[in-house]
Amino acid sequence: MKRILARSAFLFLSLLVVLWLPACSSDSNSGDGGNGNGDGSNNSDGTNNDDGSSGSDTKKDGGIGPGDLPICDTFEIQAGAIPPNLLLVVDKSGSMKDRTSAGSLRTKLQDAKDALNMMIDQGEGQIRFGWMQFPSDSRCGPGQVSVQCSDTSASDIRSRINSLSANGGTPTGDSLNNANDYQGLHDEERNNFVVLLTDGMPTCPTGNGQSVTTADTTLALNAVTNLHASGVDTFVIGLGEDLNNTDPDLLNDMAEAGGRPRIGATKYYQANSLADLEQALQDIGGMVIGCNLGLDTVPDYPAWLWVFFCDANGENCVAQARDKDHVNGWDYDDAHNQIDFYGPMCDQLRSGAIDDVEVLMGCAPPY
Repeated sequence: MKRILARSAFLFLSLLVVLWLPACSSDSNSGDGGNGNGDGSNNSDGTNNDDGSSGSDTKKDGGIGPGDLPICDTFEIQAGAIPPNLLLVVDKSGSMKDRTSAGSLRTKLQDAKDALNMMIDQGEGQIRFGWMQFPSDSRCGPGQVSVQCSDTSASDIRSRINSLSANGGTPTGDSLNNANDYQGLHDEERNNFVVLLTDGMPTCPTGNGQSVTTADTTLALNAVTNLHASGVDTFVIGLGEDLNNTDPDLLNDMAEAGGRPRIGATKYYQANSLADLEQALQDIGGMVIGCNLGLDTVPDYPAWLWVFFCDANGENCVAQARDKDHVNGWDYDDAHNQIDFYGPMCDQLRSGAIDDVEVLMGCAPPY
């Protein structure tokens, strides 16, 4: 087996799947293919206990019963992680010209550019990035998706990042509603996410880009809530030491409503420096990758799939529990022909704690 899970800031999964498929067995007594012992109908054949056909078979020898010839052959197929869609929704309002913190010589916009470029560099090929900046004009124009989520979007997004300039108000709610209207985030074949990077309170449309109103903050919170209800989780990042006098309760509430709150009192990702922002984006990148593996070939016997976590040499493999309740374990998604991981098992993969994953299909666990 090959190593398929690399430790890095962004985890990339590629998978070598070995399928054990029933082949022909021959009658070891009469040779009639179906009448005597060792054929396809009696004891020690391919249909009884301790043979090679039962998912509950306790034999570890590849499923060969007494008197049987081997009934399992092997072949290999490639499979890999399914890159998620991640829309970057980035605040470029006028306050992004301010210093990130009191002692910093850098502006929020400078830190945002460097950290976002780092995320694109590390996630390219593993995340399908999309891009939205807001406002879309010099006042209160809501953001629009200007780069579609795709496998080839990285170069275009880098150009957008590097050409950013700070001006205008903060139409957070309307921009997030436009993100929810974007059909690319409603891809049923993938996981879909939004990263909201903002440095201040919503000031549009009611506040006309100048003042904070309850209507605008409510609009922003409801937009995140609606994204989550439609299956799109939102990570919320607050950039800047003072967050432009942002009410932290709003960002906390938005992080909770978005479905990806941090543990602790501060639920959003608070970034008071370039290092903070880079770490936040690295953490987010690691979380959106790593919990599903697409198979290139549909297994003939999905009930006989086995999943193992192994060391870096593909050895010391430990069978992992299948969990049809999707709490902690893995399961096969026949609608999308993929292996999905749930709960703490998914967390292990995302953290880089697992070196190698092996998926086999066979008459009995091979280890």
